Amino acid sequence: MTKNTIHSDLQAIIPGVFHASEFMQFAVWCATPRQIRKPKKQKEFAILVGVCEDTLTDWKKRPEFWPLVRQSMDDWIKERIPDVIGGLYAKACTKGNAKDVETFLKIAGINIKND
Repeated sequence: MTKNTIHSDLQAIIPGVFHASEFMQFAVWCATPRQIRKPKKQKEFAILVGVCEDTLTDWKKRPEFWPLVRQSMDDWIKERIPDVIGGLYAKACTKGNAKDVETFLKIAGINIKND
């Protein structure tokens, strides 16, 4: 009986990266704001995913890495837009700050002109 090797789809996208899944996880981790990263330190992340910390440093030098980080940041931001708008709405309603109200209305497509 012959064993078939299963290759990750990510390996086709990231040639030369042996731990493609961990590479992608590291890009997401790097895209996460430092104050909410878990684990907090790169060394701890390396241990968590089972690679050497030097591997993570090497991955940062790969041309594919930073575009993946940027895409992960964009995704992270997009997922939180409703929460930010909700916070802005709550602040605009309770504090009555004109700038907050103006920003909220601008997001809604309503521009207030100062005449």
